[in-house]
Amino acid sequence: MSADRGHERQRSARMEAEVRLGMRSEEERLQTFHNWPSDAAVSPEELARAGFHYLGYGDTVQCFCCEGILRHWVDGDTPRGEHERHFPTCGLMRGRDVGNVPRGSSDSVDGQLLSQLQRLTMDEQGLTGQAAYSEMETEDNRRSTFHNWPTGAAVQPDTLARAGFFYTGHGDNVKCFFCDGGLRNWEPGDDPWQEHAKWFPQCEYLLQSRGQEYVRNVQQSFFNMNGRGGGSLSSAAGNITPVRSDLSPEEQLRQLQEERTCKVCMDKLVSMVFIPCGHLVVCSDCAASLRHCPICRAVIRGSVRAFMS
Repeated sequence: MSADRGHERQRSARMEAEVRLGMRSEEERLQTFHNWPSDAAVSPEELARAGFHYLGYGDTVQCFCCEGILRHWVDGDTPRGEHERHFPTCGLMRGRDVGNVPRGSSDSVDGQLLSQLQRLTMDEQGLTGQAAYSEMETEDNRRSTFHNWPTGAAVQPDTLARAGFFYTGHGDNVKCFFCDGGLRNWEPGDDPWQEHAKWFPQCEYLLQSRGQEYVRNVQQSFFNMNGRGGGSLSSAAGNITPVRSDLSPEEQLRQLQEERTCKVCMDKLVSMVFIPCGHLVVCSDCAASLRHCPICRAVIRGSVRAFMS
């Protein structure tokens, strides 16, 4: 029985990956808007051109490239403008070659054939993601890390280990063995699976364990209550200010080094993005000891390691 469920979850995750590959075509993205609300503030054509496909509920759309999700469009919004504002590091928005096939392009047929070939390849090979901490792949190994878990913590080790998390040894900080997503400051009533789905919806372990529908429902419920954007932390790099071009090379270098230096120890490079505020201002060593973001004072519920190019 459990094996059958495992196959079903793998098939669900594989189908979701296939959809993302197909959505590289603007024409295919446009076809997803067949039941788009007639009174929506933006048109399907504009959304498809900006990289979005319709998720089938409300006015919620997702980018095929960065997987960022937007909803609650209002008059005056432009899909490209909102895409750049919420997800400025998206490869499509930055003009990179991400495989986008524009509508009416001479490459549209080739793009569709490429998509079909990619789907066949994926069917043959299955999902190929690799765990960030392979030594923590078994639930028993993850559970063994909680030997000094705080006795007054709001969530139990068994529940956390089952949801893919292991204990880092600091406070109530845990990390997912697969996606490397970190969470902390647990509160009574928190559900590790829901928090996993809320902040790290692309985690392959999560998708295979609970299914895409579960993750989508958690995302829909959470972002219904908390605003229009979600599903991605790719905008976090936007906290680094662009270096002014009117400065001397020496001053530009100094400013860049200052921007990338941890604002707590003033020594190591910034590397941790705080959840939910998205600020990227401290190194991994200093992040472990903080409860509030030093920039906005928001309570830190989790963190993600950022790699700057």
